[in-house]
Amino acid sequence: MPEQLKWTEVEAKLVLQAIKNVGTAGGVLTLPQITLEMMGAIQTHVLHSRIELQDLEIILPTHYPDLISSGIKRDQLIQILVLIPYVDMSVDPRMVGVVDDFAACLNVNPETLKDLHLVRDNHLRRLLLNYGRRSMGEFLMLDTPSKFIRGVISSIHQAIGDPGVARRYQSLESFPEGSLGHSFFHWYRDRQWALPGEHKSTSELLINHDCCHILGGFNTDTQGEMNVAAFQAGLFTDGFGFESLLEVMLDFHLGKSFSTTTGLIAPETGQFIPDAAMAGYEKGLACNINLIQDLDFWAVADQQVTDLRIQYTIPPTAGAILLKP
Repeated sequence: MPEQLKWTEVEAKLVLQAIKNVGTAGGVLTLPQITLEMMGAIQTHVLHSRIELQDLEIILPTHYPDLISSGIKRDQLIQILVLIPYVDMSVDPRMVGVVDDFAACLNVNPETLKDLHLVRDNHLRRLLLNYGRRSMGEFLMLDTPSKFIRGVISSIHQAIGDPGVARRYQSLESFPEGSLGHSFFHWYRDRQWALPGEHKSTSELLINHDCCHILGGFNTDTQGEMNVAAFQAGLFTDGFGFESLLEVMLDFHLGKSFSTTTGLIAPETGQFIPDAAMAGYEKGLACNINLIQDLDFWAVADQQVTDLRIQYTIPPTAGAILLKP
Protein backbone atom coordinates (compact mmCIF):
# COMPACT_ATOMS: atom_id res chain seq x y z
CA MET A 1 0.00 0.00 0.00
CA PRO A 2 1.33 3.48 -0.81
CA GLU A 3 2.73 5.21 2.25
CA GLN A 4 0.41 8.18 1.66
CA LEU A 5 -2.62 5.90 2.12
CA LYS A 6 -1.71 4.62 5.56
CA TRP A 7 -4.44 5.89 7.86
CA THR A 8 -3.87 6.66 11.52
CA GLU A 9 -6.33 5.24 14.05
CA VAL A 10 -7.91 8.69 14.46
CA GLU A 11 -8.29 9.10 10.69
CA ALA A 12 -9.61 5.57 10.35
CA LYS A 13 -12.40 6.35 12.80
CA LEU A 14 -13.33 9.38 10.71
CA VAL A 15 -13.60 7.20 7.59
CA LEU A 16 -15.84 4.70 9.36
CA GLN A 17 -17.99 7.49 10.74
CA ALA A 18 -18.35 8.92 7.25
CA ILE A 19 -19.41 5.53 5.87
CA LYS A 20 -22.00 5.21 8.63
CA ASN A 21 -23.20 8.75 7.88
CA VAL A 22 -23.80 7.85 4.23
CA GLY A 23 -25.25 4.41 5.01
CA THR A 24 -27.81 5.92 7.37
CA ALA A 25 -28.45 8.99 5.17
CA GLY A 26 -27.30 11.29 7.94
CA GLY A 27 -28.86 9.22 10.73
CA VAL A 28 -32.32 8.93 9.14
CA LEU A 29 -32.11 5.27 8.08
CA THR A 30 -31.20 2.08 9.92
CA LEU A 31 -27.72 0.96 8.89
CA PRO A 32 -28.11 -2.01 6.50
CA GLN A 33 -26.32 -5.20 7.54
CA ILE A 34 -24.32 -5.31 4.31
CA THR A 35 -23.11 -1.74 4.94
CA LEU A 36 -21.94 -2.80 8.40
CA GLU A 37 -20.10 -5.67 6.71
CA MET A 38 -18.60 -3.16 4.29
CA MET A 39 -17.36 -1.07 7.22
CA GLY A 40 -15.69 -4.16 8.66
CA ALA A 41 -14.11 -5.01 5.31
CA ILE A 42 -12.81 -1.45 4.87
CA GLN A 43 -11.39 -1.54 8.38
CA THR A 44 -9.64 -4.87 7.76
CA HIS A 45 -8.30 -4.36 4.26
CA VAL A 46 -7.89 -0.59 3.85
CA LEU A 47 -7.63 1.13 7.22
CA HIS A 48 -5.97 -1.72 9.16
CA SER A 49 -7.56 -0.46 12.34
CA ARG A 50 -9.40 -1.98 15.32
CA ILE A 51 -12.36 0.24 16.04
CA GLU A 52 -15.69 -0.82 17.52
CA LEU A 53 -18.24 -0.30 14.78
CA GLN A 54 -21.54 -0.58 16.60
CA ASP A 55 -21.62 2.69 18.52
CA LEU A 56 -19.85 5.10 16.20
CA GLU A 57 -21.23 8.62 16.30
CA ILE A 58 -21.55 10.39 12.97
CA ILE A 59 -19.90 13.76 12.38
CA LEU A 60 -21.09 16.44 9.99
CA PRO A 61 -19.18 16.60 6.69
CA THR A 62 -18.34 20.25 7.41
CA HIS A 63 -15.90 19.13 10.12
CA TYR A 64 -13.84 16.95 7.75
CA PRO A 65 -11.72 19.57 5.91
CA ASP A 66 -9.95 20.39 9.17
CA LEU A 67 -9.55 16.72 10.08
CA ILE A 68 -8.33 15.20 6.78
CA SER A 69 -5.92 17.46 4.91
CA SER A 70 -4.20 14.92 2.64
CA GLY A 71 -5.46 15.18 -0.93
CA ILE A 72 -4.86 11.51 -1.74
CA LYS A 73 -6.71 10.43 1.41
CA ARG A 74 -9.60 12.72 0.60
CA ASP A 75 -9.79 11.16 -2.87
CA GLN A 76 -9.83 7.63 -1.46
CA LEU A 77 -12.44 8.54 1.14
CA ILE A 78 -14.82 9.94 -1.47
CA GLN A 79 -14.31 6.91 -3.74
CA ILE A 80 -15.21 4.65 -0.83
CA LEU A 81 -18.25 6.77 0.07
CA VAL A 82 -19.48 6.64 -3.55
CA LEU A 83 -19.58 2.83 -3.22
CA ILE A 84 -21.92 2.87 -0.23
CA PRO A 85 -25.24 3.70 -1.97
CA TYR A 86 -24.53 0.81 -4.37
CA VAL A 87 -23.68 -1.67 -1.64
CA ASP A 88 -27.23 -2.13 -0.29
CA MET A 89 -28.56 -2.03 -3.88
CA SER A 90 -30.89 0.91 -3.23
CA VAL A 91 -28.91 3.93 -4.49
CA ASP A 92 -31.10 5.92 -2.12
CA PRO A 93 -31.12 9.63 -3.12
CA ARG A 94 -30.77 10.54 0.55
CA MET A 95 -27.51 8.59 0.77
CA VAL A 96 -26.32 10.18 -2.47
CA GLY A 97 -27.04 13.59 -0.94
CA VAL A 98 -24.74 12.85 2.00
CA VAL A 99 -21.98 11.73 -0.39
CA ASP A 100 -22.44 15.04 -2.23
CA ASP A 101 -22.06 16.92 1.03
CA PHE A 102 -18.76 15.17 1.84
CA ALA A 103 -17.45 15.68 -1.70
CA ALA A 104 -18.31 19.39 -1.62
CA CYS A 105 -16.73 19.93 1.79
CA LEU A 106 -13.54 18.09 0.79
CA ASN A 107 -13.48 19.67 -2.68
CA VAL A 108 -13.35 16.30 -4.46
CA ASN A 109 -15.45 15.62 -7.57
CA PRO A 110 -14.47 12.32 -9.24
CA GLU A 111 -16.12 10.82 -12.31
CA THR A 112 -17.61 8.12 -10.08
CA LEU A 113 -19.65 10.77 -8.26
CA LYS A 114 -21.05 12.02 -11.57
CA ASP A 115 -21.77 8.37 -12.45
CA LEU A 116 -23.58 7.93 -9.13
CA HIS A 117 -25.89 10.81 -10.03
CA LEU A 118 -26.67 9.17 -13.39
CA VAL A 119 -27.49 5.87 -11.66
CA ARG A 120 -29.67 7.66 -9.12
CA ASP A 121 -31.57 9.31 -11.98
CA ASN A 122 -31.67 6.06 -14.02
CA HIS A 123 -29.70 7.55 -16.93
CA LEU A 124 -27.78 4.33 -17.57
CA ARG A 125 -27.51 4.76 -21.32
CA ARG A 126 -25.75 8.09 -20.90
CA LEU A 127 -23.52 6.54 -18.24
CA LEU A 128 -22.62 3.65 -20.56
CA LEU A 129 -21.60 6.08 -23.30
CA ASN A 130 -19.50 8.16 -20.92
CA TYR A 131 -17.88 5.12 -19.31
CA GLY A 132 -17.24 3.48 -22.66
CA ARG A 133 -15.48 6.59 -23.93
CA ARG A 134 -13.21 6.79 -20.88
CA SER A 135 -12.48 3.06 -20.88
CA MET A 136 -11.15 3.27 -24.43
CA GLY A 137 -8.25 5.36 -23.16
CA GLU A 138 -7.80 4.09 -19.61
CA PHE A 139 -8.53 0.37 -19.99
CA LEU A 140 -7.85 -0.42 -23.64
CA MET A 141 -5.17 2.26 -24.23
CA LEU A 142 -6.95 3.52 -27.36
CA ASP A 143 -6.55 7.13 -26.30
CA THR A 144 -6.22 8.81 -29.71
CA PRO A 145 -8.46 8.61 -32.78
CA SER A 146 -5.75 6.80 -34.76
CA LYS A 147 -5.18 4.23 -31.99
CA PHE A 148 -8.92 3.71 -31.69
CA ILE A 149 -9.33 3.08 -35.42
CA ARG A 150 -6.33 0.70 -35.50
CA GLY A 151 -7.64 -1.10 -32.42
CA VAL A 152 -11.10 -1.60 -33.90
CA ILE A 153 -9.67 -2.83 -37.21
CA SER A 154 -7.30 -5.21 -35.41
CA SER A 155 -10.09 -6.54 -33.19
CA ILE A 156 -12.36 -7.25 -36.15
CA HIS A 157 -9.48 -8.85 -38.06
CA GLN A 158 -8.56 -11.11 -35.13
CA ALA A 159 -12.19 -12.05 -34.46
CA ILE A 160 -12.51 -13.15 -38.08
CA GLY A 161 -9.20 -15.01 -37.73
CA ASP A 162 -5.55 -14.01 -37.94
CA PRO A 163 -3.37 -17.14 -38.28
CA GLY A 164 -0.15 -15.29 -37.49
CA VAL A 165 -1.46 -13.86 -34.21
CA ALA A 166 -3.14 -17.18 -33.37
CA ARG A 167 0.11 -19.17 -33.84
CA ARG A 168 1.95 -16.82 -31.50
CA TYR A 169 -0.56 -17.40 -28.69
CA GLN A 170 -0.85 -21.11 -29.44
CA SER A 171 2.94 -21.34 -28.90
CA LEU A 172 2.34 -20.51 -25.23
CA GLU A 173 1.39 -24.15 -24.68
CA SER A 174 5.10 -25.01 -24.85
CA PHE A 175 6.14 -22.41 -22.25
CA PRO A 176 7.29 -23.71 -18.83
CA GLU A 177 4.52 -25.02 -16.61
CA GLY A 178 3.57 -22.41 -14.03
CA SER A 179 4.74 -19.56 -16.23
CA LEU A 180 2.40 -16.70 -17.09
CA GLY A 181 2.33 -17.72 -20.76
CA HIS A 182 1.57 -21.40 -20.09
CA SER A 183 -1.08 -20.39 -17.56
CA PHE A 184 -2.60 -17.93 -20.03
CA PHE A 185 -2.86 -20.62 -22.72
CA HIS A 186 -4.65 -23.08 -20.44
CA TRP A 187 -6.77 -20.32 -18.89
CA TYR A 188 -8.31 -19.87 -22.33
CA ARG A 189 -8.40 -23.52 -23.34
CA ASP A 190 -9.98 -24.64 -20.03
CA ARG A 191 -12.77 -22.12 -20.58
CA GLN A 192 -13.14 -23.01 -24.25
CA TRP A 193 -12.32 -19.44 -25.24
CA ALA A 194 -10.70 -18.60 -28.56
CA LEU A 195 -7.15 -17.35 -28.18
CA PRO A 196 -6.32 -13.98 -29.75
CA GLY A 197 -6.17 -14.43 -33.51
CA GLU A 198 -8.44 -17.49 -33.48
CA HIS A 199 -11.91 -17.22 -34.99
CA LYS A 200 -14.37 -15.42 -32.65
CA SER A 201 -11.62 -14.26 -30.30
CA THR A 202 -11.88 -11.07 -28.25
CA SER A 203 -8.49 -9.96 -29.61
CA GLU A 204 -5.41 -8.92 -27.67
CA LEU A 205 -7.07 -5.90 -26.05
CA LEU A 206 -8.16 -7.88 -22.99
CA ILE A 207 -5.02 -9.92 -22.30
CA ASN A 208 -3.84 -7.64 -19.49
CA HIS A 209 -7.23 -7.95 -17.81
CA ASP A 210 -6.91 -11.72 -18.02
CA CYS A 211 -3.42 -11.44 -16.53
CA CYS A 212 -5.00 -9.59 -13.58
CA HIS A 213 -7.16 -12.66 -13.05
CA ILE A 214 -4.16 -15.01 -13.15
CA LEU A 215 -1.69 -12.93 -11.16
CA GLY A 216 -4.28 -11.82 -8.61
CA GLY A 217 -5.80 -15.28 -8.21
CA PHE A 218 -9.36 -14.40 -9.30
CA ASN A 219 -11.60 -16.81 -11.19
CA THR A 220 -13.93 -15.92 -14.06
CA ASP A 221 -17.24 -16.55 -12.31
CA THR A 222 -19.37 -13.63 -11.15
CA GLN A 223 -17.56 -13.40 -7.84
CA GLY A 224 -14.21 -13.49 -9.58
CA GLU A 225 -15.19 -10.69 -11.96
CA MET A 226 -16.41 -8.60 -9.02
CA ASN A 227 -13.22 -9.13 -7.05
CA VAL A 228 -10.83 -8.60 -9.97
CA ALA A 229 -12.64 -5.32 -10.65
CA ALA A 230 -11.95 -4.33 -7.03
CA PHE A 231 -8.32 -5.37 -7.58
CA GLN A 232 -8.18 -3.08 -10.62
CA ALA A 233 -9.65 -0.26 -8.54
CA GLY A 234 -6.49 -0.48 -6.45
CA LEU A 235 -4.21 -0.40 -9.52
CA PHE A 236 -5.31 2.98 -10.89
CA THR A 237 -4.24 6.21 -9.24
CA ASP A 238 -6.68 8.44 -11.14
CA GLY A 239 -9.93 6.84 -9.96
CA PHE A 240 -10.79 5.03 -13.18
CA GLY A 241 -10.42 1.67 -11.46
CA PHE A 242 -13.35 2.56 -9.22
CA GLU A 243 -15.43 3.25 -12.31
CA SER A 244 -14.59 -0.25 -13.50
CA LEU A 245 -15.67 -1.69 -10.14
CA LEU A 246 -18.95 0.24 -10.13
CA GLU A 247 -19.71 -0.95 -13.67
CA VAL A 248 -19.42 -4.56 -12.49
CA MET A 249 -21.53 -3.78 -9.40
CA LEU A 250 -24.28 -2.41 -11.65
CA ASP A 251 -24.27 -5.64 -13.64
CA PHE A 252 -23.85 -8.25 -10.94
CA HIS A 253 -24.97 -6.62 -7.69
CA LEU A 254 -27.78 -4.28 -8.72
CA GLY A 255 -28.83 -6.36 -11.75
CA LYS A 256 -29.09 -3.25 -13.92
CA SER A 257 -28.10 -4.75 -17.32
CA PHE A 258 -25.45 -2.08 -17.72
CA SER A 259 -22.69 -3.62 -19.83
CA THR A 260 -24.64 -6.91 -20.10
CA THR A 261 -27.17 -5.36 -22.48
CA THR A 262 -25.78 -7.48 -25.34
CA GLY A 263 -27.46 -10.52 -23.79
CA LEU A 264 -24.25 -12.57 -23.77
CA ILE A 265 -24.13 -12.47 -19.95
CA ALA A 266 -27.18 -12.29 -17.72
CA PRO A 267 -27.21 -9.61 -14.99
CA GLU A 268 -27.36 -10.79 -11.38
CA THR A 269 -28.12 -9.32 -7.99
CA GLY A 270 -26.44 -9.50 -4.61
CA GLN A 271 -23.03 -10.68 -5.80
CA PHE A 272 -20.93 -8.04 -4.03
CA ILE A 273 -19.33 -9.66 -0.96
CA PRO A 274 -17.65 -6.81 0.95
CA ASP A 275 -14.79 -8.76 2.52
CA ALA A 276 -13.84 -10.56 -0.69
CA ALA A 277 -14.04 -7.39 -2.80
CA MET A 278 -12.03 -5.28 -0.36
CA ALA A 279 -9.43 -8.05 -0.11
CA GLY A 280 -9.10 -7.71 -3.88
CA TYR A 281 -8.81 -3.94 -3.57
CA GLU A 282 -6.08 -4.36 -0.95
CA LYS A 283 -4.13 -6.58 -3.36
CA GLY A 284 -4.43 -3.94 -6.06
CA LEU A 285 -3.18 -1.21 -3.73
CA ALA A 286 -0.18 -3.36 -2.84
CA CYS A 287 0.76 -4.01 -6.48
CA ASN A 288 3.66 -1.81 -7.65
CA ILE A 289 2.62 -1.76 -11.32
CA ASN A 290 -0.63 -0.94 -13.10
CA LEU A 291 -1.08 -4.32 -14.75
CA ILE A 292 -3.76 -2.97 -17.10
CA GLN A 293 -1.68 -0.14 -18.53
CA ASP A 294 1.95 -1.11 -17.97
CA LEU A 295 2.28 -4.91 -18.13
CA ASP A 296 4.27 -6.08 -21.17
CA PHE A 297 2.87 -9.60 -21.47
CA TRP A 298 5.38 -11.03 -23.93
CA ALA A 299 8.33 -9.65 -21.97
CA VAL A 300 7.36 -11.74 -18.91
CA ALA A 301 5.34 -14.59 -20.40
CA ASP A 302 8.13 -17.12 -19.73
CA GLN A 303 8.41 -16.16 -16.05
CA GLN A 304 6.72 -18.05 -13.23
CA VAL A 305 3.46 -16.62 -11.92
CA THR A 306 4.72 -17.00 -8.35
CA ASP A 307 7.87 -15.02 -9.18
CA LEU A 308 5.86 -12.26 -10.89
CA ARG A 309 3.61 -11.96 -7.85
CA ILE A 310 6.69 -11.33 -5.74
CA GLN A 311 8.17 -8.94 -8.32
CA TYR A 312 4.94 -6.92 -8.46
CA THR A 313 4.40 -7.14 -4.66
CA ILE A 314 1.02 -8.84 -5.07
CA PRO A 315 0.15 -10.50 -1.75
CA PRO A 316 0.32 -14.33 -1.72
CA THR A 317 -2.66 -16.18 -3.16
CA ALA A 318 -3.80 -19.48 -1.68
CA GLY A 319 -4.66 -22.39 -3.95
CA ALA A 320 -3.56 -23.49 -7.40
CA ILE A 321 -1.89 -21.06 -9.78
CA LEU A 322 -4.17 -22.12 -12.63
CA LEU A 323 -7.76 -21.84 -11.41
CA LYS A 324 -10.22 -24.14 -13.14
CA PRO A 325 -13.43 -22.56 -14.44
